[in-house]
Amino acid sequence: MSLKFQLISGDGIKFDDDVYEVLVPTKDGVIAIAEDHMPLLSAGAPGVLSIRHKSSDSAREMEHFAVYGGILQIEGKEARFITDDVTTSEEVVEREAQEALARAQKLVETADSRQALDEAKHVLHQHTARLHLAQLKKRHHH
Repeated sequence: MSLKFQLISGDGIKFDDDVYEVLVPTKDGVIAIAEDHMPLLSAGAPGVLSIRHKSSDSAREMEHFAVYGGILQIEGKEARFITDDVTTSEEVVEREAQEALARAQKLVETADSRQALDEAKHVLHQHTARLHLAQLKKRHHH
């Protein structure tokens, strides 16, 4: 059993392969997608998207990406997640992610308008996802 999954960003296709399962962050929580999932069009949320290549893969063997919201589309044996930006585990450094998250938290605290607060919260969610990805990478490489 397999599912054809694509992860597409503004920079192009970041992942395109047959997989066993994909865990996708949505506004209502993380959903698991496998072959023959019901058709779905849903808004994705900032967070970590995880791919299990084979049913026998452990959590340590999963591939992870930080995504910052987007659109999830599932149809038959195919699924795709379309997002503006994707960060791979190779691209993220925990210390840098922690520093960026601290700066984003300060932006939220000092926002002087509703628009500034909304933008600061968006940046905060992005950096929270990056830090989570960095922590997963660290945990799985020790």
